[in-house]
Amino acid sequence: MKKILFLFCLSFAIAICSQETLEVTANKFYGDDAKGITIIEGNVHIKKSKDTLEADKVIIHSDKNRKPQFYEAQGNVKFHIFMENGREIKGHSDKLTYNAQNGEYRLLENAVVNEVGKANTIRGEEIIVNNESGYANVLGSKDKPAKFIFNLDDIDQKDDKTQNQQTQPNKGNE
Repeated sequence: MKKILFLFCLSFAIAICSQETLEVTANKFYGDDAKGITIIEGNVHIKKSKDTLEADKVIIHSDKNRKPQFYEAQGNVKFHIFMENGREIKGHSDKLTYNAQNGEYRLLENAVVNEVGKANTIRGEEIIVNNESGYANVLGSKDKPAKFIFNLDDIDQKDDKTQNQQTQPNKGNE
C-alpha cells in the first residue's frame, strides 16, 4: 500500500510541476525529494502534450519546487517531438538529454533524426536540437562522420514561393 501511495504522490508531483500534464508509465519508479531526482526504469514511456519519449531508463532532475528541469534518457531511446516552428521530428539514439529551461534536446551516440513526412534525415554521434529556436547542430567522429539527407525539391519550392512573393506587384499601391 505504501508503494502505491508513493507512486501516486510521485506522479501527482511530476504532473503539477509542469505547465502541461506529464504522463509517465514504467515498471519501476524511485524518487528522492532531498536530491531532487526521480528515476524511472523499465519500459519507460513519457508523454507531454503531443511529444513522446521511450527509453529503458529516465532520470528527471527537479528544482526545490519539484519542477522538472533536466531529463536524462538511457537505452533504446526513441522520441517524437512537435517543434514550435511546426515541424515534426522522430528519431532514436542511445542516450538523450532534455533541458526544460531552454528547450534543448541533446541526442548522444548513434543518433538519428527524421523530419516526419519528408526525406530529411540527420545522423551523427551527437545531435543538438532546440525546440524553441528550431536550430540543429550535428557532430560526427572520425569513424562515424555526420550525415545529412535532404530533399532538395522542398528547398526549391520554398525558394520559388519566396521569389514569387517578392516579384508580385502590390495591388494596394496601383
